[in-house]
Amino acid sequence: MNYNKRTWLNKEGSDSTGSIVANDSIATSNDNKEYEFRFVEISDCRGKVRLHQTTDDTKEDFINKIKLLKNELSLFLEHLENN
Repeated sequence: MNYNKRTWLNKEGSDSTGSIVANDSIATSNDNKEYEFRFVEISDCRGKVRLHQTTDDTKEDFINKIKLLKNELSLFLEHLENN
């Protein structure tokens, strides 16, 4: 079940730190209870954004968030490539 991957977004040899991290794992709370820990984090030199599964989200809710993000990024990429 565990998945944890970081992909660098800049070309090799760059000093920039842009990356995307995707994580699906089991974490342990301070009171030793295990819980599902899912997030996608996009960062660069000056900031980062983390989209995570909240306690109010089901796994399906989180999957739908990722699908919407993927769709919007695809639309933006298409716009950039065509203009």
